[in-house]
Amino acid sequence: MKGSQALINQKNFSLKIKGTLMRLYILIISLVIFLSGCQSYIAYQITKPPQKVLPKEFESSIALSGVQTHYCSSEVDCLDFRFISPKDIESYLLDGNTLSLSLIVEGSTEDEVFEYQLTSDNLPNNQNSGLLIIFPGYGVDSLIYTMQARWLSHVTGKNVIVMPASNQYEKFRFGLNSLDVLVNYVNKENYTDISLISYSMGAIAGVEFASKLNISKHILYAPMINFEAALTTIANLSHPIYSKLLGDDYLNEVAAKIIEKSGVPLTKLDILNNLNKTPHARQTYIFSSNADKVSPYNRLLTLNNSKVSMYEVKDLNHIEMVSLISTQQRNVLLSLLDG
Repeated sequence: MKGSQALINQKNFSLKIKGTLMRLYILIISLVIFLSGCQSYIAYQITKPPQKVLPKEFESSIALSGVQTHYCSSEVDCLDFRFISPKDIESYLLDGNTLSLSLIVEGSTEDEVFEYQLTSDNLPNNQNSGLLIIFPGYGVDSLIYTMQARWLSHVTGKNVIVMPASNQYEKFRFGLNSLDVLVNYVNKENYTDISLISYSMGAIAGVEFASKLNISKHILYAPMINFEAALTTIANLSHPIYSKLLGDDYLNEVAAKIIEKSGVPLTKLDILNNLNKTPHARQTYIFSSNADKVSPYNRLLTLNNSKVSMYEVKDLNHIEMVSLISTQQRNVLLSLLDG
């Protein structure tokens, strides 16, 4: 990549996700909201765009976060996404430089770390023409997922697109906002080997997108099975006192308001039913944990589709699941993408 050294401001980047920071990932039900008694205000707080948590140096570094891409299929239909390619840093690494990635998830007892060093020695043997599209979950700046994307691009040789999180669009529609624009882009670039990775709420967009193109593999991590149940569960876990005072019925009414305002048909949100249909992806893989109360493994056991394979991951909560913090998760993921 010409001028790549100037674009890389630091050889090592470490991101630590603290418990307080990751609360941006979950629904915030504060005392101010409770006292207001306004469901519309709570709905706004839930669907508003997440705060940016990464430094500007990260966002401006092509090596770390890829190329900010603005693509329009018409004068009015446009999409912003991050594009990560192995070619971004190839010349930089071939010059003898390295790039170290570090993701730290703060646990209740100890921190868990994912580290990887990108060098010329572990460059992919063949940069293939494949495309990997990541659909992030709700509530975090999708830039966080570009670190995963850089790692995946480096080890697989694929180009990677990181889509916006579901609440990073102008209107909240569960991430379904610009899928036709993305289809237009993929067709225009003549990609044939396309795989998807969907996290949590991102599964809604991932499953819908898989119905529009010929997808090789769709890998889902902790897919959000039911929006109302997920909202109530997260509220109970993050703010048990406030959520108990509000009550599950109140929160379900908030969820109903959000769904109604989004204009998304309920059938699009019914992940289990949609996955029980013959998937448009040639193979679909679901990773779920017995300890994930937001996307419980036992709820997914009702799936009955020969083209959907289930992987149970032991003792990881929802944040740990979507962070790919488990070495076992990463190894299985790479084997699936390589197979």
